[in-house]
Amino acid sequence: MTVQYITRTHPLYKEAVNIRINCFFNDMKNKSQLIQDTYEESGLHLICLHNNEIVGTGRLNIDDTLGIISQMAVAEKNQRKGIGQLILLTLLKKCEEEQLERVTLNARETAIEFYKKKGFKVSGEKYPSKKTGIIHQKMVLVLKEQ
Repeated sequence: MTVQYITRTHPLYKEAVNIRINCFFNDMKNKSQLIQDTYEESGLHLICLHNNEIVGTGRLNIDDTLGIISQMAVAEKNQRKGIGQLILLTLLKKCEEEQLERVTLNARETAIEFYKKKGFKVSGEKYPSKKTGIIHQKMVLVLKEQ
């Protein structure tokens, strides 16, 4: 498996978007609009390839000393094979290279334990996503103590 950052004009970008739609917004009427949020244009888009097929994707935005990870998704048939971990570790490596102080994300309730294993801490109360209504939890990973 290989990982690489791509631009929104890359030929595989639409395929990565489709994985995100299938994982997060498939049953929703305005699914394409939900992908195009305030972070999409400025995000660093990561794809994970296996045999020239995109099997997972993730997005990183940088705001000063904060990394914001969002829309990590692994194609359903490829889940539970370590792909999500590979994507997360690659995004975190980029955060370290950029010398960010902390990383935040909003995890689905079902993914909280996955992120805890990587050092993320729960922050605040669980809440329903404004886009989907699915319960999420804000999580933070401190990379540099202030």
